[in-house]
Amino acid sequence: MIPKKRRIPRKLFPGIILSKNIRHSKYFNLRITPYHEARLAVSVSKKVSKKAVLRNRTRRRVYAAIGPSLATLPGALYLLSAQPGAEKLKGKELLEQLAQLFKKS
Repeated sequence: MIPKKRRIPRKLFPGIILSKNIRHSKYFNLRITPYHEARLAVSVSKKVSKKAVLRNRTRRRVYAAIGPSLATLPGALYLLSAQPGAEKLKGKELLEQLAQLFKKS
């Protein structure tokens, strides 16, 4: 898990969503906006699952997978959106998907 001060507050979401700097993978979309420190937010929509339990579990898994490497990321706001199928990723698969996505950025 990452500390709350390293997460993006919801009031900054509209500016990030307008950003044209987007990276795609099979299960995730990553929007990047320049900022003085690395901050991250994970968004899991109802398209992924209608059940809040599965959406929250997916979000927690992504935060746990990214947490250790957040300090190595360059300063920017990162908005990670999960796509349908992301809820089925576990362990190594999830880490590989996220590593590929952040390498592109």
